[in-house]
Amino acid sequence: MKRTNLFTGSVLSVVLLSSPATLASDAIHCVSIGVGERSQSLTNICNHPIEILWCHTRDEPGYQRSLCGSRGDYFQKQTVLQPQQVKQNQFSLPFNSTLFYAACPGNHGAVKAMDRDGNYLCQ
Repeated sequence: MKRTNLFTGSVLSVVLLSSPATLASDAIHCVSIGVGERSQSLTNICNHPIEILWCHTRDEPGYQRSLCGSRGDYFQKQTVLQPQQVKQNQFSLPFNSTLFYAACPGNHGAVKAMDRDGNYLCQ
């Protein structure tokens, strides 16, 4: 599967880069991207836990630890979200950046990053 991206500026838009045939086993449909007070947010809108890996494109001081493709891996951050749980962080989910993410049903270890291009598998 390919990563999913979201650019946030004045308008939110989601672009799925996966083919419809591969979406059955991932949990991209469970991720809702929102806008919090100090950052973008990730919300699990499904009724089961999901693991999310993500990174962003904001290459400025203070944001490099979550920058896509840095430090040898494409995705830089990981979390498991329980149903309806929201994740916000001004440094790892910053405004004025494009988010790339992968999501699979399950807990830690559900998403396996395959390469430095953002391809992944659900286990």
